[in-house]
Amino acid sequence: MKTSIRFAVAATLAIASFLTAGTAQATPLILNGGFESGFASRVRADQLGSEGSFFLQAGATSPINLDPVPAPPGGIRGAMTDALGPGSHVLYQDFAVTGTAATLSFSLFIGNRAPLFATPASLDFSTPALNQQARVDILKAGTDPFSVSASDVLLSLYQTHVGDSLVSGYTTQNFNLNSLFSANQGQTLRLRFAETDNVFTFQLGVDNVSLETPSAAVPEFSSLMSLTLGTILLVLIRMRRA
Repeated sequence: MKTSIRFAVAATLAIASFLTAGTAQATPLILNGGFESGFASRVRADQLGSEGSFFLQAGATSPINLDPVPAPPGGIRGAMTDALGPGSHVLYQDFAVTGTAATLSFSLFIGNRAPLFATPASLDFSTPALNQQARVDILKAGTDPFSVSASDVLLSLYQTHVGDSLVSGYTTQNFNLNSLFSANQGQTLRLRFAETDNVFTFQLGVDNVSLETPSAAVPEFSSLMSLTLGTILLVLIRMRRA
């Protein structure tokens, strides 16, 4: 009988110790990443003289030209540029750097209806030079939303290139931002999605934006209960021996 009790106590304590490791938590730094609340927590900027903007997009057609596009991969809404003429469009959100580790992910649709990409070091659509591109960057907060200066762009995450596929379905991009966070403790940074076109129509779709920093593991309620039960059983056995 004593052997059975001892075994039960040992097993309970072992399970309780395993469970109290807890579950990993994460703190979101970007809100409304699926655009289900519209453009809440976001800022849209369009270069002066631009046609179009970032719009909410649902279903399988683009917001203005009704070109065929894939449905948003998360929920029923995404954000997408579209226009009847040339322009440069930015969608951004500022965030505070907390912790020294973070992961970023987002889904992008590229719908370049021109026969080529043109990627000068500029987001200005109004120059004679061809400019047909999309890019995603992390900037210093407070900078010009259209800046591509090396002093403003802390990290270039994505950019279309000459020779890329002109139209591609939503693809998920993942990034480890540990080095960036370690170097910018306590700062406010800016996540920017940008699209410029002066050749022909270009749709940039954005969805499922997630930026998270890990938090300490938190024991589950059931884990704490298991540990308490094991402790009580151990006390009872010792009392019986006495």
